[in-house]
Amino acid sequence: MSVCIRELSAEDDLDAVLSLCRVFFAEYEAHHDEFFDTDDLRDAHLSGRFLNSISSDSSKTIIALVDDAIVGYASIVVRDQPEFYRVKRVGAISGLMVEPAFRRQGIATRLLAEAKRWFREKGVRYFTVYTATGNAAAVEFYSRSGMQPLHTTLIGEAQD
Repeated sequence: MSVCIRELSAEDDLDAVLSLCRVFFAEYEAHHDEFFDTDDLRDAHLSGRFLNSISSDSSKTIIALVDDAIVGYASIVVRDQPEFYRVKRVGAISGLMVEPAFRRQGIATRLLAEAKRWFREKGVRYFTVYTATGNAAAVEFYSRSGMQPLHTTLIGEAQD
């Protein structure tokens, strides 16, 4: 199996990326079904960030291809921090997804490595990733990749 990792371009199959993104959100919803509702998720809700990343200096979408088919992606961005932070710029991975049939084959590791390379190219030392605490496989993957918890977001109901 030959895997190619590169930036998304305008000539790529955006529908394939959107399809993977829908799987990403469906899996995320499975961890918090009362919080997320992906039934009304439309391509228009998703496509903007991917299209904008093609020409952006501060964000990119990295794709993984097997036999010219997109089987994974990572959405990455560099953000400026408030003035009182020591770390002035931080990278963020807002989504990293590999098609279920292609998991556990090193593709996520390669997407993460390319994201880190791009962050270094942008002069960014630290990056964050947001994932559901219930997604044990993702938490384990990021931990094995050398990441550690920075903070925890908790959710609660206001009603008794």
